Amino acid sequence: MMSTPSGNSPSGSDTELASFVHRWAEAIVTNDVERIAPFTTEDWILVDRPGPISRQAFHDVVASGNLRHDDMIHEVLGIDRFGAVAVIRTRGRNKAWFRGEAIEADEWTTNLLLQGPDGWRCFLTQLTPRSQPEPE
Repeated sequence: MMSTPSGNSPSGSDTELASFVHRWAEAIVTNDVERIAPFTTEDWILVDRPGPISRQAFHDVVASGNLRHDDMIHEVLGIDRFGAVAVIRTRGRNKAWFRGEAIEADEWTTNLLLQGPDGWRCFLTQLTPRSQPEPE
């Protein structure tokens, strides 16, 4: 098994994986489930404050318009590869609307990806809210 430790110069696969995260964020901001879907496995789970959220539940809330993202950025903090599995850690920030109310998130994200015949796909995303805002 091969690991790419954080802090080293990015390899080609690290660049590919970082690009994956940025392209996925761009797809989410389109609020188009058909553009979002190719980034996750069928059994993808998002773990957030209310608990585990299925891929279908996430897609349903986006498709209904009850969740709409206006902006999303990720600062990639580390990428580790273990064969066909990758762990990507980021600091993510986004602005969105949930059921008509504006929300902003600043959180640590951990994404577990699996490499298959169609490329990389995420099978688990864990969000952890940042507890301390940065000084202005």
